[in-house]
Amino acid sequence: MAAKISEASKIGPTSAFFIPQAMQVGVGFISFQQIVTDSPEQDGWISVLINGLATLFVMWTMLSMLENEKKYGQADLFSLQCRLLGKRIGNIMNIVILCYICFYTITYLRGFIEILQVEVFPQLSTFYFSLMFCFIIWYVVMGGIRNIFGTCLLSFIYAVPVFLSLLFIIPHAHFSNLLPIMEHSPRAILSSSFMATHEFLGFEYLMFFYPFIKQTKHAKRWAYFGLLNALYIHLAIIIVTITFFSQGALQATIWPTMTYWKSIHFPLFEHIDIIFCIIMLWNLIPSTSVCSWAMTRGIKSICPKIKMKYSIYGILILIILITSLIQNGEQIKEVHRLLVPVGFIVVYLYIPFLSFIQWLKKRLSGDHT
Repeated sequence: MAAKISEASKIGPTSAFFIPQAMQVGVGFISFQQIVTDSPEQDGWISVLINGLATLFVMWTMLSMLENEKKYGQADLFSLQCRLLGKRIGNIMNIVILCYICFYTITYLRGFIEILQVEVFPQLSTFYFSLMFCFIIWYVVMGGIRNIFGTCLLSFIYAVPVFLSLLFIIPHAHFSNLLPIMEHSPRAILSSSFMATHEFLGFEYLMFFYPFIKQTKHAKRWAYFGLLNALYIHLAIIIVTITFFSQGALQATIWPTMTYWKSIHFPLFEHIDIIFCIIMLWNLIPSTSVCSWAMTRGIKSICPKIKMKYSIYGILILIILITSLIQNGEQIKEVHRLLVPVGFIVVYLYIPFLSFIQWLKKRLSGDHT
């Protein structure tokens, strides 16, 4: 039986909005438009809509599964896998999930470092930046789940002016670029939706901190609202991008969001793109903190003797070393391409599969509640 979590260590139901929001809306929205519009072109926004609706279905599956798990013990993914699959297979799957979280963390950290190296600090060392950044992550994680929730809340507040920057692009938008609608085949749209899977990953981390949420019934509403808000932001970004760029220019632009940030000018400010890029660093802090905290929980679940305050050192050292091994843009692209099928399998296939196993086990045991 897992140790009971004290009320002082728990966070409010609004965390179900802010923590997945910090994971979903981040560095990826700087470049995902090129990927989404590669095949369906002006119909790329439909691919984003499909992805957003799919996340709502998976969230419903997750919440139902976690709520049903409460009667058996701690309702998180690590405990759930051990109960449903057996301790041995469950721990093997826990290790697989830990690898997925580590892969997710490294992918986004290295992707943001590349943006900084190209747009802001050309001589920036990947190793030294990772080292300093991971020191911040260590400080946040050691403060506990409440500290992490605080950084998620701050990142959302700081990102508001970044999202409002879309308003400056609308006067230059050509909404005729959205026409004709549904010109491309369903196969092209679904293929594009699959390739944009990585942009909607992150909400599944609710399965790790769910036991720490007070009033989980109220948290469900916040969780759905968070997904709808993330969907709205991604739809707004993709529609503005399609109407701002021609298709040829969009496919030739690696970071479309950075490009239209550069078109924004104020009398007393220049290089708004650099200011917004630094603001986005605040989004990377909570997302990496959530991942690191989840990995410490996973290690403690597999090896209870290893305390979280010790495992965090090994996790951060591993992140620094692997991040430093990814040297150039081509390697970063390959890592991002690999994250797409891995994330799709874990989130859109494996989680519903676990939900089915839980339902089947309840039926076979005669529990119809």
